[in-house]
Amino acid sequence: MANSNVTKNNTITEPKFTALFQYHGLEFSEEECLTKAQAQCKKDYNDIEITDINIYIKPDEHRVYYVANGDKTGSVAL
Repeated sequence: MANSNVTKNNTITEPKFTALFQYHGLEFSEEECLTKAQAQCKKDYNDIEITDINIYIKPDEHRVYYVANGDKTGSVAL
């Protein structure tokens, strides 16, 4: 059985990953939440360069919370 993650040049590729969340009729992806959080952070903090960001998805509150660069915090609607 051939490994589908190996190319013709015998290099291994990473599988594509998508995480979808469904909650009370809403559907959103991790990628969408991250994109929204990054955009909101740049808006909140005057286009800062984001070196790292953690997101916390709270569907019951319809919010995505973020902590960027260790000390920049905020949230955005789902």
